[in-house]
Amino acid sequence: MRVGFLLRIAFLFLTIFLVVSVPAQTLEERVKQLEEKVRQLEERLNRLEGRTEPSNVEPSVEGDIITVGENQNLVEYRVLSKKFKPVRLKESLWQRSDLIILKMVFINNTGKEVENISGKVMIFDKEGHLLMERKINVNKALNFLRGMTIKPGEEVKMSVEFEYDPNNENHRKVKELPLNQLIIKFYPSVIKFTDGTEKYIKYREH
Repeated sequence: MRVGFLLRIAFLFLTIFLVVSVPAQTLEERVKQLEEKVRQLEERLNRLEGRTEPSNVEPSVEGDIITVGENQNLVEYRVLSKKFKPVRLKESLWQRSDLIILKMVFINNTGKEVENISGKVMIFDKEGHLLMERKINVNKALNFLRGMTIKPGEEVKMSVEFEYDPNNENHRKVKELPLNQLIIKFYPSVIKFTDGTEKYIKYREH
């Protein structure tokens, strides 16, 4: 109720501003500008009230850049489990530190065959504080016997490993908290398709 009232007030002031201060614009240009201002205001009000971005916001494509919202659905993902793996003496040649390992599954929703998806997995607490992050590449390099192409709708399972520092308070928090008390986000940055093209992911500003 409060949001609707605020939007109506904002709409009225924006209309007066656009009509009075921008006489050289056409009516259509004024309407488009007004719609964009209202959309921005809605996003700000939603964030203030703790709402997430609607899942039905479509990505926009311009050249090699795809613009998406924070809750992008080009690459769907799920976290299956979290575990702590201490380093063992016999493994110290290839594992130099303790690890926190997330078992994750990624799903190609681009509608095209994909070779590789570059991005970043980030771990937050419930208050939104960043605790750990790791750059990753999602591909089938370790499962090449089943082909290297990630087909549309295909799932790719992989382990995402974070080096654990026992002196870091944030790392200890990730280790100790159960998975349902953490927020895991994956932000793809570059998608390389099997036809040789690449798309760079840009996120809408809040």
